[in-house]
Amino acid sequence: MDIRQRRCCVGRLYFVNPFAGERYFLRTLLTKVKSAISFEAFRTVNDVVHDTFKLACITFGLYDSDDEWNACLEEAVGMQIGA
Repeated sequence: MDIRQRRCCVGRLYFVNPFAGERYFLRTLLTKVKSAISFEAFRTVNDVVHDTFKLACITFGLYDSDDEWNACLEEAVGMQIGA
């Protein structure tokens, strides 16, 4: 059975500029959090609901290194923005 038929993957995520603020952090959480069914679920880390997606990302430990920024830049190069 195809993975999309089991409904356990996101089909397409569009590029979001890191300067977009909360939208960027929500997109980051979309790639890391599994089985979230609401925006509140995305902001919940260890049974604590955070006020913003940014705080949830920081608490999740997604911004301890530059890996996320490097992935963002590699994605932008792959899309050839401005070419």
